[in-house]
Amino acid sequence: MSDGKVEIHITPRGQIQLKNETQSKLLAHFTGDWVLGPSTNSMLLFERKQGGQRIEISDAAFLGRVLMAGVIEEGTMVDFLNFLGENRRTGVLVTVSEGYKKSIFFKDGAVRYATSTDPNERLGNVLFRYGMVDKATLKEALEDHSRKIGEKLVQMGVLKITDLYRAIKMQVEEIVYSTFLMNSGNFYFYETMAAESIPSHLNLPARTLLMEGLRRVDEMTYFRKKLPSQDVVPEVAKDATMENLTPQEAELLRYIDGHSSLEEIARKSRFGMFETTRVVFHLLQGGVLRVKSTQSMANETASEVGKIEKLLDAYNNVFLLISAKAHGFIPKLQHDLDEFVKRFEGDLGVLFSGDVMRPDLTMDSSRIIENMAKIRDPECVFSQIYKALNEIFYFLVFSSGVSIDSAVETDLQNTINHLMKHS
Repeated sequence: MSDGKVEIHITPRGQIQLKNETQSKLLAHFTGDWVLGPSTNSMLLFERKQGGQRIEISDAAFLGRVLMAGVIEEGTMVDFLNFLGENRRTGVLVTVSEGYKKSIFFKDGAVRYATSTDPNERLGNVLFRYGMVDKATLKEALEDHSRKIGEKLVQMGVLKITDLYRAIKMQVEEIVYSTFLMNSGNFYFYETMAAESIPSHLNLPARTLLMEGLRRVDEMTYFRKKLPSQDVVPEVAKDATMENLTPQEAELLRYIDGHSSLEEIARKSRFGMFETTRVVFHLLQGGVLRVKSTQSMANETASEVGKIEKLLDAYNNVFLLISAKAHGFIPKLQHDLDEFVKRFEGDLGVLFSGDVMRPDLTMDSSRIIENMAKIRDPECVFSQIYKALNEIFYFLVFSSGVSIDSAVETDLQNTINHLMKHS
């Protein structure tokens, strides 16, 4: 048994097996016939057949009561966390996305604790990122399995109890903030049979977390235009003036040596990645700092081109389907499409210039990639191209009068979501 939960294994032949036979007595509470209901690749739903044996809630108290469950889309978790806070709910919100499981514990609408299977959100890694422990000490503490890592570090004298509390609070906040970015996966919320089982390490109002988390997401998107990754290396500009610096800016400048990356500066200063990025961004804006050219930034550019090529390939496949279905009307569609693309203005006009559209209604991807070097704002090129392709797609569907299978649209949207997640 793992955390009081029944674990099963489904074989390639569809057979269900208990991973631990001693758990069979727990499943005995649910004797009867069941039917597999709507499910996903990370969550199974079974419905009891009508006329099946019913159970008393007290017999299955070890499971709690699942009140709500669903599929995660963009914005889902922001709205749902707000709902839990506004309605002062008590229970556990579980998300499963990209192979990671996260659990956020609520009591009367406030977040009390959170856990995650994402290694980056483990307490040890949070302590390291904030410069509260070095790698050697962290490794030593992790090798002692007799106690939790936080307790071990306090015992070793590396952390004070106040440091541990601050680190746990930052860990919980990071886990909650990360759910705001989810746009795929599944979630469920359950009430435990014993409210006292909800951990009470913290008391973070959901509304406060929402406001701060959304602010960080919005600002980080803005900051990333000049600081595309945590590998960027800032350096002091030659003609920089150090007047009117805030205490925080002056403190951070102590760690900017022209060799340390944003990630290293965040760890040395103990500011954390968000605050470090925010301060460095404002110092860049003020002309105090500049971004040093690094190989990592070149890799970022190469990665962006690769994502754009995949985006263009995905849409080209759909445009070919439209072309095949509209056989006989291609010359007219090509003329209409050329006229439509000519109406693009600014950077979009540059990106789609030079006979980009082919006779079969697809695009010359290599020509668009070449045109990227001519535009004024290459940092936003992915979103610009995606917007243009989406408009072309719906124009072609409208102009041709053909329909596209819902499965094709779903596959296209899944590809787009995956690429945008990593953009």
